Amino acid sequence: MNVKATIEAVLPPYFKPLIERIEASPLVYRLAKGMFWSLGGAVIARGLGLIASILVARMLGKSGFGELGIIQSTVGMFGTFAGFGLGMTATKFIAQYRTTDPVKAGRIRALSSLFAWATSGVTSLVLFFMAPWLAEHTLAAPQLTGLLQIGALLLLLTAVNGAQIGALSGFEAFKTVAKISLWSGLANFPLMVGGVYFAGLTGAVWGMVIATGINWLLNHLAIRKECTKASVPYTHEGCWTDKGILWKFSLPAVISGNFLSLSDWALNAMLVNAPGGYGEMGLFNAAKQWQVFILYVPLAISNMTLPILSNLLGEGNRRQYNKMVVVNSIALTVLALVAALPVALFSSNIMAAYGRDFIKGQNVLLLVCFYSCWWAANIVIGQVLWSTGSSGLAMILAAIRAVILLGSFSFITPKNAYGIALAYTITYVSMTVYQGILSVRSVNKSFLSTP
Repeated sequence: MNVKATIEAVLPPYFKPLIERIEASPLVYRLAKGMFWSLGGAVIARGLGLIASILVARMLGKSGFGELGIIQSTVGMFGTFAGFGLGMTATKFIAQYRTTDPVKAGRIRALSSLFAWATSGVTSLVLFFMAPWLAEHTLAAPQLTGLLQIGALLLLLTAVNGAQIGALSGFEAFKTVAKISLWSGLANFPLMVGGVYFAGLTGAVWGMVIATGINWLLNHLAIRKECTKASVPYTHEGCWTDKGILWKFSLPAVISGNFLSLSDWALNAMLVNAPGGYGEMGLFNAAKQWQVFILYVPLAISNMTLPILSNLLGEGNRRQYNKMVVVNSIALTVLALVAALPVALFSSNIMAAYGRDFIKGQNVLLLVCFYSCWWAANIVIGQVLWSTGSSGLAMILAAIRAVILLGSFSFITPKNAYGIALAYTITYVSMTVYQGILSVRSVNKSFLSTP
């Protein structure tokens, strides 16, 4: 029995007209199909991730969990440089050309892959050699030097994975991405928990490295299969022909990403340098795991938004484009609310599960639930800007976000986990309406210029 037949067998008969209406609309069917597989992969993978985070936090303690958080934040900050916006580049242009010009889609896949290895390799070496200075002078924790150097390998694999996932999203291979997410989640759980049990914080970092390596292998095999299925050549021949997209699209994407990641990392660095900072970082890191939970499904679904929007823009189909934006905006916000409400209701129990030292973080988690819903509303706005090629506007908005985030935190006292959550709340509430207005203007301009 296939998935469709299984769903029809399980659902009550009065849902049948709804299923028929979904199937009757090609756009809604594409969206529903992608949502189904994104949800399927997210539930188990993220559930295991949350359980792993609780166990790891209990074994490491509040300060140790804070150290793990700042390592992840530092790798993430360098990862924006390493990724060079190539995941988004692969998604947009493979989606745009896979049916109209498969050869060009193949060249862009190859270009994004090769350039990802090059940029991530260089950036990983920079992190490796900068680790002693960063640990001692920026993070006030010289004992983290070796762990940051291990993180350089994690950085390499994570950046390349970003380009791979972007390519799979460009093929709209959402079912494949969901399966890989599931298998990666199953691998990550024993590797992280077992790593901490046998080797403490070092074991946790190595666990993430190995799990990311497994993810890379699965992505690599899947991309070859999708290229064959879509009749897109899997070759590197002539890929430099399309190098212009690196400067016109990828470079603005990486600049925008750097504004985001650098401001996030700077915020975390300000926190850990405050009195009791690593303990407060541990509290925020625990609460942030639930931010990932709340946004996991919206972000997973958003991976299919950019390729579909790019495809519709290429066809000049404004009606379906607008419909996609409205449906997706509502869906992502509602999904975030549905996930955030139970987390907020059980916030005290959730934080207590991490250990006695984490109980006072309940208010931090409540703020995380609140701003995560505003974050979800911003996701589709960002996809609209990138699908229309409004890279300059996206860079400006990313810079404004960084200014609001760091500026608001600088005035908040004391510098603790609640303060950092409050800074994010101020930022996402203030940005939502403004970005929405600008995205509408961007769409109008793009369709006027589309032949």
